[in-house]
Amino acid sequence: MTPREALITLNLIPGLGSVRIQALLEHFAAPELILEAPVEHLGRIPGIGSATSRAIASWRQCTSLDKELSLAEACGTRITTLFDDDYPSALRSMYDPPIVLYSRGQWNEQDGAASIAIVGSRLATHYGHQQARRFARELADTGITVISGLARGIDSAAHLGALEARGRTLAILGSGINRLYPAENRPLADQIENGSGAIVSEFPMDMQPSKSSFPMRNRIVAAWSRATLVVEAPARSGALHTAHLAGENNRTVYAIPGPIDRPQSQGCHDLIRDGAILVTRPQDILDDQRWNHLRPQPGELPLFTHPASETTSLPLTDPLDLLIIDSVRIGNDGIDTLCPATGLPAHELTPRLARLQITRHLRALPGGRFTLP
Repeated sequence: MTPREALITLNLIPGLGSVRIQALLEHFAAPELILEAPVEHLGRIPGIGSATSRAIASWRQCTSLDKELSLAEACGTRITTLFDDDYPSALRSMYDPPIVLYSRGQWNEQDGAASIAIVGSRLATHYGHQQARRFARELADTGITVISGLARGIDSAAHLGALEARGRTLAILGSGINRLYPAENRPLADQIENGSGAIVSEFPMDMQPSKSSFPMRNRIVAAWSRATLVVEAPARSGALHTAHLAGENNRTVYAIPGPIDRPQSQGCHDLIRDGAILVTRPQDILDDQRWNHLRPQPGELPLFTHPASETTSLPLTDPLDLLIIDSVRIGNDGIDTLCPATGLPAHELTPRLARLQITRHLRALPGGRFTLP
């Protein structure tokens, strides 16, 4: 079994989860060794415990790697693991990054460098639908990737707005790709997959949604985005959970105000009171993030390009980019060592690493490491 296959298998074990898998990866030289370890050894690892140890030891009875790979292949689903070079850089710096990503459609590194999560209530008002669609459409038209959770209400409106602009949008699921929820959003998911975007899940192909799967989905939405916009949310809303996760990841949080006597906007008002930035038009976000003119005008070069294989990378002039390159050259090859070496926080370092990969000044290695090309 290869390390990649071992990660997929670990992700299939019920109840294991990304936090425990990360703890295990810190104690074993390779993921396949986890599957071969005796129960007694596993049980001594902090955070694992006897029940989880027994579940891991019985992986042959509770998982089927061949079946999972066949299911993915049958419906054109791509599987990306934490060890793969094309794993999203924006997710690598998470405390608990998803071990496996299942996806249909296309995502790229720009999605993490210039993107916004647009979230809100499933029971959205006409005002909420209207604003979510407007903000998503105008931001996507500027070249920003819109990320949301494919739920009813604000999520759906955000995806639709991005599609109307023929822009990029990512839908992060709270279920397996074969068990898309809600089912009525299948046509919307097909539009995203066949347009400029992707539907993505960390859950096994046939996993049904659950109460715990949606908060897990929210952490990916928050981390993959450079900022989060809450359009409309009551005082108790999953969208507020996404906003709080965004804050923990040093992402900017924006909120749209509504009528002060409307419960559907109470969560947004609470966020604004607690420090979220009030916005009333998409341009407010573009100005604050310095995202103006991301979409190239006629005759201009795009901000991010994938150079042809025969081309060479352009010389670097940014002092911070040069500092990162020098730090990698002397052996600081991961975010854990690059942050102290460069003095940059992770939320500033990650998009720079993404851009340096795109411009071929750096090459990603398995395990979230980087090297010079």
